[in-house]
Amino acid sequence: GRCRLVLEAVCKEGGVASHQQTFAMAKDLELPPVDEKKVGSLYSKTDLMKVMSEYFNDALPRAGYVEDHFWINIRIMLCVACCGFGMYAQFGTKFPKDRHMLALCVAGYFIFSGVLALLDYWVISMSVMCIKVGEDSVFVDVNLPAFSHEVTLSLRSRAKKVSQKDSIGKYFDTEGILRPANVFSDFTELLRKYELKDSGKENKKNQ
Repeated sequence: GRCRLVLEAVCKEGGVASHQQTFAMAKDLELPPVDEKKVGSLYSKTDLMKVMSEYFNDALPRAGYVEDHFWINIRIMLCVACCGFGMYAQFGTKFPKDRHMLALCVAGYFIFSGVLALLDYWVISMSVMCIKVGEDSVFVDVNLPAFSHEVTLSLRSRAKKVSQKDSIGKYFDTEGILRPANVFSDFTELLRKYELKDSGKENKKNQ
């Protein structure tokens, strides 16, 4: 409906000069070498998020940003613990002989599953990856609400958060090909704002 028409209009606005602008921005930004990425459907949230996630995971390490695996490793360990409780309850116990051990396994499974759900909701949230910025572990968030053409890119840590909202049509052309220069330039601008956020507060205090 309306969202589809808006997305088509935004994609077409830069259709004529989009590739020329991309090449010009690429020269200034020194884009990391990443294979061309194309979305299956411009109207599929899943496809759009998948391509954006793949780009950041490919481009940022090649641009010199160090990926932080701490929270992902914690998540993997919680998943392994859940699987361990489930497997032992299934293959290592017999009911009713081992009903107490079976009850412990069930309780352990639900406890670790609950911790995993809280980790996904409060910590990982909309992040596609986590990188190191100085001493901070910074999540790169990509949020595209259902039935909306506006995508929000964010950099988030415990101490601060910066965001930028724009139409998804800015990052894909009418053929569904990702515009890497637009994505990377907005990321670098967000990173600049993130690094200046505390210094701006300190300057106000000094004044």
